[in-house]
Amino acid sequence: MEKRNTEKDILDAAKKVFIAKGNAGARMQEIADMANINKAMLYYYFKTKEQLFNRIIEDAAVLMSQNIIPALIGDKSIIEKLEQLTDNYIDTLLQHPYIPIFILNELNQNPQTFQDKVQSKIAGSDVLPKLFQQILLEQQQNKIKAIAPQHLMLTVMSLLVFPFVAKPIFTELFQMKETQYVGFMNERKAEVKKVIHLLLKTNS
Repeated sequence: MEKRNTEKDILDAAKKVFIAKGNAGARMQEIADMANINKAMLYYYFKTKEQLFNRIIEDAAVLMSQNIIPALIGDKSIIEKLEQLTDNYIDTLLQHPYIPIFILNELNQNPQTFQDKVQSKIAGSDVLPKLFQQILLEQQQNKIKAIAPQHLMLTVMSLLVFPFVAKPIFTELFQMKETQYVGFMNERKAEVKKVIHLLLKTNS
């Protein structure tokens, strides 16, 4: 008989409740009920709702840093890095669909706190500055088109983030089942890469 992982059950239940009710509306009793444990057991693992919410945010930061940051470092070209970012980001969020909601909530409520949590999980906080330097260098060398690094990253991240944040809206609009949505997002990798090439590829 497989041994129960109570902490994992609690975290899985909490993600569902927080997504449905938000941090303010979530109740520890509801989380305990969904995890199929009593409230005393829940408090044994997590003393407060804030501690539980913060744990989920920190886990999300770890997942994002482990799966996203590697795409942006190394000797690859900017286009290659953004293509790898596209694959890594979509794959990560398909496996962990709760992440966008939690990140957006935390960014709206506590932007500095979330930034500190993310940076504490990243080995070296100079990933973005180095990426921007590479973008400018490749532009000077006429390897990619001239576009402000900030606008470039905002455009690419918008293409990646929005389909996950707006999932309930357009799955209803397009009458998509979950399996169809997963297939659609895997197809989207190629579509985003086409946009990256249109944005950056020169004629030379």
